[in-house]
Amino acid sequence: MSTLSLEDVTVLHVDDEPGFTDLVKNFLERADSALSIQEAANVDDALSILLSEDIDCIVSDYDMPGKDGLDFLELVRDEHPNLPFILFTGRGSEQIASEAISAGVTEYLQKEGGTDQYKVPANRIRNSVQGVRAEAAVHRTEQRYHNLVDTAPIPIVLFNQDGRAVYSNEAAVAFLDADSHAEIEGKSFAGFLHPEDRDTARARFERLMAEGQSMPEREFRVQTFDGECICARVATAHGYYHEEEVAQAMVYR
Repeated sequence: MSTLSLEDVTVLHVDDEPGFTDLVKNFLERADSALSIQEAANVDDALSILLSEDIDCIVSDYDMPGKDGLDFLELVRDEHPNLPFILFTGRGSEQIASEAISAGVTEYLQKEGGTDQYKVPANRIRNSVQGVRAEAAVHRTEQRYHNLVDTAPIPIVLFNQDGRAVYSNEAAVAFLDADSHAEIEGKSFAGFLHPEDRDTARARFERLMAEGQSMPEREFRVQTFDGECICARVATAHGYYHEEEVAQAMVYR
């Protein structure tokens, strides 16, 4: 799915008991109107559906003939490492739960009596799918950011909360006369500045991280890797990179 909307969630339910799959379909769709349930009677049929359909979440039984739920989970994880997978089984044990967790199961639920039990898997499906879509949205945002910043004509370097560089664009590599991005990343922001400018830069950095607000341009003497000292205006903005708070430094000559 391409958005965070949960108006349409396609769930693949795998169980070898036809009467139970119909029951699960009815109660899950009743518990959450966003859910649309597809059914498969065995792992092979389920794998075929995964090849041809856009599935948001899998709910699978454990005890099935041929390949069981753990076999299915391992096959799914080979091709779909982030697809939510809920093992919904009546044959539970600590060993099965441990193996499922090791194989990367999203949730492990045991079947119980009564119709109220379907509220739990319906809620877990919704939460799991929402989490995956949120991560995908963050990834797309970061990708767009990289596409924009990588090609920006001004040098840009991101510093983490420890004040160390975690990202630099091509313009920054050229401006700082670095051999590569790797030479910049990990270096403290103070190391890019003339010693007499470091206390001022440190105070600006601490204020930016504490208040989460951009700082106006200020002239600094920037030191390149070849030892040149360049007078430049530096603006800093608060932001996030890989879900971590960063200070974005933009250099203008």
